[in-house]
Amino acid sequence: MSEYELFAHDGMPLGGPDGPFGGASEDPLVAGLNPQQRRAVEARGDALLIVAGAGSGKTRVLTHRIAQLIRNKEAWPSQILAITFTNKAAAEMRERVEGLLGGDVASGMWISTFHSACVRILRREAERFGYVSGFTIYDSADSRALLKRIIKEHEADSYGFTPANTSSKISRLKNELQDASGYAATANESDPRERIFVEIFHEYEQQLRRANAFDFDDLIGQTVYLFRAHPDIAAVYQRRFRHILVDEYQDTNHAQYSLIRELTKGVEAEQVERLQPPARSFELDDSGRIAGASLTVVGDSDQS
Repeated sequence: MSEYELFAHDGMPLGGPDGPFGGASEDPLVAGLNPQQRRAVEARGDALLIVAGAGSGKTRVLTHRIAQLIRNKEAWPSQILAITFTNKAAAEMRERVEGLLGGDVASGMWISTFHSACVRILRREAERFGYVSGFTIYDSADSRALLKRIIKEHEADSYGFTPANTSSKISRLKNELQDASGYAATANESDPRERIFVEIFHEYEQQLRRANAFDFDDLIGQTVYLFRAHPDIAAVYQRRFRHILVDEYQDTNHAQYSLIRELTKGVEAEQVERLQPPARSFELDDSGRIAGASLTVVGDSDQS
């Protein structure tokens, strides 16, 4: 499927392929795009879902949409957060935006993976929740080495635990925003294997914290936790990012979805009062709050 489908925040489709966004244009930022791609670049709203088939130029549409927002002064580069799933894709998107607009205009933007964006946030805010900004990030080898020691200490290998299967289960739980305490609350305590897993999970968390470390799956979950526990910190980023764009949205897990949900929330009036520098009148709606960011997500029609 190559035809683009656009949906508003209420799930209703936006026009047809030859709807209000079709027609010829001299705008260089839409030159060379087909009518469906142009509609996707020019459509506006609080939330927009762009669905199209593989190889239909969805990432190109996202890049041109970013460039148009900046060129039309709908957003400053620093107000844009663009999320991709690989560092390579992020670098390519940055290069494309700079190629469309010239200069280093993309330098103020956050174009990154979910994990890279979270690392930036956590390093800035780490001290607010008991870490230092120079925390260590454990890769999969580090995590499995730690789990190997814990499994040995608990003699859990006799119950079939290995670093690989334990790491995989912990990763799945963290991607569902479950920590050891949350999992323990619903675990079957009469099952000895479940009890041992809870002990391993608890010990793993404690060892990471003592080492001032996060594993890879912690990065997103801890950022979500940070925003929920400290709405004043969340407000800083909710205010900053006025346009959030996510590529390959069909691949997001629960933690990633939750992060986007937190970032696109509006800033309530009680938090607006605490912002520094103080919010200006043009940032506020009639109720004294800052409206949530505009969200654009791009999905594959074959998987979404």
